[in-house]
Amino acid sequence: MKKSILRVATFIILANSILYISCKKKKTNEKLYEDSKSSELSFYKGKDTIYDAKGGSPHGNFKLKFNSTAVASLGSDGKLPVGGNFNEGSLIVKEVYSGNELTLYAIMKKDSKSKFASNKWVWAEYKPNGDVVYNVSKDGKSCTSCHSSGTTRDFTRSFDLH
Repeated sequence: MKKSILRVATFIILANSILYISCKKKKTNEKLYEDSKSSELSFYKGKDTIYDAKGGSPHGNFKLKFNSTAVASLGSDGKLPVGGNFNEGSLIVKEVYSGNELTLYAIMKKDSKSKFASNKWVWAEYKPNGDVVYNVSKDGKSCTSCHSSGTTRDFTRSFDLH
């Protein structure tokens, strides 16, 4: 009898943990997606420009945007200085295009306290309609190998390619 009660209690705790994590992941994805569409984001170097993909980028042609926290980390040339770090709360949004059609949001948010963070960043990708392409729960595992190569600019690559 005691073993049955222990099994049931263990199952309930496990089920509640899974439900909590699932809800947290969904809320984090929804918030990042909404933040990526904010009209308060600033374009890279103040230019609404589609940049060509370079350096073997898997993202394709893109526009680059930053929230005000990220902009405060940039130098006078519009780039993060070599060896520099973005401030906590920085949001970087790559709007990926095929021709003139927006096809993807690739997002990095500096949130070292998030359980989804890898190297202090939360990584995600969404279709324009909000469907998740790359979930925050993957902890940037497919992102960090490329983003850690090249010049050290806090896991960002665009400054060295454009």
